[in-house]
Amino acid sequence: MRSVPLPPLVPKLTLPDRQGERRVPARRPRRQSALPLPAVPILPRRDVVFGMCWMDQAGRVTDRRLMDSLGWTPGIRVGFTIHEQLIVVTADKDGVRGLDDRRQVRLPVNVRRACRLYNRERLLLAALPDRQRLIIHPPAALGQLTATAHLAAVGGEL
Repeated sequence: MRSVPLPPLVPKLTLPDRQGERRVPARRPRRQSALPLPAVPILPRRDVVFGMCWMDQAGRVTDRRLMDSLGWTPGIRVGFTIHEQLIVVTADKDGVRGLDDRRQVRLPVNVRRACRLYNRERLLLAALPDRQRLIIHPPAALGQLTATAHLAAVGGEL
Protein backbone atom coordinates (compact mmCIF):
# COMPACT_ATOMS: atom_id res chain seq x y z
CA MET A 1 0.00 0.00 0.00
CA ARG A 2 1.35 3.32 -1.02
CA SER A 3 0.44 6.53 0.80
CA VAL A 4 0.05 9.87 -0.88
CA PRO A 5 1.36 12.83 1.10
CA LEU A 6 -1.24 15.50 1.93
CA PRO A 7 -0.52 19.16 1.26
CA PRO A 8 0.26 21.17 4.40
CA LEU A 9 -2.71 22.80 6.14
CA VAL A 10 -0.67 25.79 7.22
CA PRO A 11 0.26 28.08 4.35
CA LYS A 12 3.92 28.44 3.60
CA LEU A 13 5.40 31.53 5.21
CA THR A 14 7.18 33.88 2.89
CA LEU A 15 9.72 36.54 3.78
CA PRO A 16 7.09 39.38 3.94
CA ASP A 17 5.02 37.17 6.28
CA ARG A 18 7.95 36.75 8.60
CA GLN A 19 8.60 40.49 8.59
CA GLY A 20 5.00 41.22 9.67
CA GLU A 21 3.67 42.66 6.43
CA ARG A 22 0.01 42.27 5.75
CA ARG A 23 -1.17 39.89 3.08
CA VAL A 24 -3.46 41.17 0.37
CA PRO A 25 -6.14 38.71 -0.62
CA ALA A 26 -5.79 37.40 -4.13
CA ARG A 27 -9.32 38.42 -5.03
CA ARG A 28 -11.52 41.05 -3.51
CA PRO A 29 -14.90 40.07 -2.10
CA ARG A 30 -17.78 40.90 -4.36
CA ARG A 31 -19.86 43.78 -3.10
CA GLN A 32 -23.46 42.76 -2.63
CA SER A 33 -26.17 45.12 -3.64
CA ALA A 34 -28.58 46.27 -0.95
CA LEU A 35 -32.04 44.77 -0.76
CA PRO A 36 -34.78 46.91 -2.24
CA LEU A 37 -36.76 48.83 0.37
CA PRO A 38 -40.48 49.42 0.11
CA ALA A 39 -41.62 52.96 -0.48
CA VAL A 40 -42.67 54.62 2.76
CA PRO A 41 -46.02 56.35 2.37
CA ILE A 42 -46.06 60.06 3.00
CA LEU A 43 -48.49 61.07 5.70
CA PRO A 44 -51.27 63.02 4.04
CA ARG A 45 -52.07 64.93 7.21
CA ARG A 46 -49.93 66.37 9.94
CA ASP A 47 -52.82 67.69 12.03
CA VAL A 48 -53.60 64.30 13.63
CA VAL A 49 -51.84 62.86 16.68
CA PHE A 50 -52.23 59.09 17.13
CA GLY A 51 -51.96 56.99 20.25
CA MET A 52 -53.02 53.64 21.67
CA CYS A 53 -54.36 52.77 25.08
CA TRP A 54 -56.18 50.15 27.09
CA MET A 55 -59.73 50.83 28.20
CA ASP A 56 -60.06 49.73 31.82
CA GLN A 57 -63.08 48.08 33.46
CA ALA A 58 -64.65 51.46 34.26
CA GLY A 59 -64.38 52.59 30.62
CA ARG A 60 -61.51 55.04 31.20
CA VAL A 61 -59.13 55.85 28.35
CA THR A 62 -56.22 58.27 28.16
CA ASP A 63 -52.99 59.07 26.41
CA ARG A 64 -50.92 61.85 27.95
CA ARG A 65 -49.40 62.97 24.65
CA LEU A 66 -52.83 63.29 23.03
CA MET A 67 -54.27 65.21 25.98
CA ASP A 68 -51.27 67.56 25.81
CA SER A 69 -51.83 68.12 22.09
CA LEU A 70 -55.51 68.88 22.70
CA GLY A 71 -54.72 71.12 25.67
CA TRP A 72 -57.34 69.35 27.80
CA THR A 73 -56.91 69.79 31.55
CA PRO A 74 -58.51 67.97 34.51
CA GLY A 75 -62.12 68.94 35.01
CA ILE A 76 -62.86 69.93 31.40
CA ARG A 77 -66.32 68.71 30.35
CA VAL A 78 -66.64 66.45 27.30
CA GLY A 79 -69.50 65.18 25.17
CA PHE A 80 -69.78 61.97 23.15
CA THR A 81 -71.23 61.12 19.75
CA ILE A 82 -70.98 57.97 17.63
CA HIS A 83 -70.33 58.44 13.93
CA GLU A 84 -69.90 55.39 11.68
CA GLN A 85 -68.82 53.16 14.62
CA LEU A 86 -66.24 55.73 15.81
CA ILE A 87 -66.59 57.51 19.13
CA VAL A 88 -66.07 61.27 18.80
CA VAL A 89 -65.23 63.07 22.06
CA THR A 90 -65.54 66.86 22.04
CA ALA A 91 -64.74 69.50 24.62
CA ASP A 92 -68.15 70.84 25.61
CA LYS A 93 -68.98 73.04 28.62
CA ASP A 94 -72.37 71.24 28.82
CA GLY A 95 -70.77 67.81 28.40
CA VAL A 96 -71.96 64.76 30.29
CA ARG A 97 -68.57 63.88 31.79
CA GLY A 98 -65.48 65.65 33.03
CA LEU A 99 -61.85 64.59 32.82
CA ASP A 100 -60.49 63.28 36.12
CA ASP A 101 -57.22 64.33 37.79
CA ARG A 102 -55.22 62.08 35.42
CA ARG A 103 -57.02 63.53 32.39
CA GLN A 104 -58.78 60.24 31.70
CA VAL A 105 -61.95 60.17 29.62
CA ARG A 106 -64.60 57.84 31.06
CA LEU A 107 -66.80 56.46 28.30
CA PRO A 108 -70.48 56.15 29.25
CA VAL A 109 -71.91 52.63 29.39
CA ASN A 110 -74.40 53.26 26.59
CA VAL A 111 -71.57 54.43 24.29
CA ARG A 112 -69.49 51.36 25.13
CA ARG A 113 -72.41 49.02 24.47
CA ALA A 114 -73.29 50.70 21.18
CA CYS A 115 -69.70 50.19 19.95
CA ARG A 116 -69.39 46.68 21.44
CA LEU A 117 -66.55 47.66 23.76
CA TYR A 118 -65.86 45.28 26.62
CA ASN A 119 -63.40 45.24 29.53
CA ARG A 120 -59.72 45.64 28.75
CA GLU A 121 -60.05 46.57 25.07
CA ARG A 122 -57.09 48.03 23.18
CA LEU A 123 -58.12 51.21 21.33
CA LEU A 124 -56.63 53.45 18.67
CA LEU A 125 -56.95 57.14 19.55
CA ALA A 126 -56.70 60.04 17.12
CA ALA A 127 -56.54 63.62 18.38
CA LEU A 128 -57.45 66.54 16.12
CA PRO A 129 -56.04 69.52 18.05
CA ASP A 130 -57.29 72.14 15.57
CA ARG A 131 -60.86 70.88 15.93
CA GLN A 132 -60.61 69.93 19.63
CA ARG A 133 -61.76 66.38 18.93
CA LEU A 134 -60.64 62.99 20.17
CA ILE A 135 -61.70 60.09 17.95
CA ILE A 136 -61.71 56.61 19.48
CA HIS A 137 -61.48 53.66 17.07
CA PRO A 138 -62.97 50.46 18.55
CA PRO A 139 -61.49 47.12 17.38
CA ALA A 140 -64.60 46.28 15.29
CA ALA A 141 -64.30 49.57 13.38
CA LEU A 142 -60.56 49.02 12.83
CA GLY A 143 -61.28 45.57 11.40
CA GLN A 144 -63.63 47.04 8.83
CA LEU A 145 -61.35 49.98 8.00
CA THR A 146 -58.32 47.78 7.40
CA ALA A 147 -59.98 44.74 5.75
CA THR A 148 -59.18 45.74 2.16
CA ALA A 149 -55.56 46.58 3.01
CA HIS A 150 -55.15 43.21 4.71
CA LEU A 151 -56.63 41.39 1.72
CA ALA A 152 -54.22 43.17 -0.62
CA ALA A 153 -51.25 42.40 1.66
CA VAL A 154 -51.85 38.65 1.59
CA GLY A 155 -52.65 38.40 -2.09
CA GLY A 156 -56.43 38.47 -1.98
CA GLU A 157 -57.09 35.64 0.48
CA LEU A 158 -57.39 35.66 4.24
